Amino acid sequence: MSFKDKCRLFIDKVKTDRKTQVIIGCLIISLFLVVGGLVVYNNLNQKPEQSVQTYTVPENEKVFINGIVVPRESKSIPAPSNGVTPDIRVSQGQTVKKDDVLYIVKDETAISEIANVKSQIDSLNRQRNTLKSDDPGLISINGQIASLNNTLSALNAKAYTKIKSPMDGKVYLNNNKNTSSLGEKSNLMAIQTVDYVMNGTLAEQDLSKIKLDMTANVTLLSTGEVVKGRVSYISERPTSSPSSAIADASQATGQASPSVSFYDVVLSFDTQEGIVDGYHTQATIEINTDKHKVPSSSIIKDNNEIYVFTDVDGILTKVNIEIVTEDENYATVTGKLNQNDIVIKNPTKNMKDGDTVPKIQNNSKDDKKSE
Repeated sequence: MSFKDKCRLFIDKVKTDRKTQVIIGCLIISLFLVVGGLVVYNNLNQKPEQSVQTYTVPENEKVFINGIVVPRESKSIPAPSNGVTPDIRVSQGQTVKKDDVLYIVKDETAISEIANVKSQIDSLNRQRNTLKSDDPGLISINGQIASLNNTLSALNAKAYTKIKSPMDGKVYLNNNKNTSSLGEKSNLMAIQTVDYVMNGTLAEQDLSKIKLDMTANVTLLSTGEVVKGRVSYISERPTSSPSSAIADASQATGQASPSVSFYDVVLSFDTQEGIVDGYHTQATIEINTDKHKVPSSSIIKDNNEIYVFTDVDGILTKVNIEIVTEDENYATVTGKLNQNDIVIKNPTKNMKDGDTVPKIQNNSKDDKKSE
């Protein structure tokens, strides 16, 4: 009998034999129960895939200072007070040293008096030459000559007044060529140093955040070039308002309005290359670059070691920290953390340095706001 015939015979028997049908049905039900039990067992005992939350370290707080490039030092040289035309001994843009003569003023009255005094001295000398050495009149004549010589010395100093440069620098002459009409309070020229600084204004809410020697990135607004700078001076007294040039820059960059107090700040440049007198600038200073805010839940305290895990290209990286302040939600820490580092917010005991970062669950919007 062939296999096909045997199968047909068995099927016919099952169709007609009630007992066989019951046995086969029980076997099928048992099979389903076994398979279902195995599936349920595996699901119950399968470890769920771990999911972690991350926190991005916020960028450091920044303070912005608007300003303008000016010479480090500038001295105004006034015109002669008597309105006479000076004898200028320097030219536009000339570099001078301290005590170089800038201009000379002639006092015509003193020069006329000098001629008169010299004439008197000559007359007395002629009289003295006619007298004998024992003549009592010599004492009187010698006294008059000595007095006139003192007067002559004073007149010579007054007749030609030399105005000297108060410092090393470059000469910038007043454009008004009619110097006789400048007036007593007008400036004939200015001496400016050849190195430049940034004069800026700092809003009152940022005053306590800025300290001397803090470094800054200074943007030259006209070129977009960024140079390094350093805070060299902070005024302790508020100015009445920012200068018009600085106020224009503040308005263009969205800095605080003049309704608050401002304080003068000076920043020195690390290089003078590309720095031009009068350029408008904006300095950016990062605050608390060594302190960062992280969730308290991210901190692991293991005996004497305190650290967090960061995600570096999908690999858990251990970063040791020190806690400055801490509450139930966040802590301020120092260490080798940097802004924009990705910190594991909910680390587990099984995590180890160098392990692959488990599946990441994005931060919620509320959590981002709390940062």
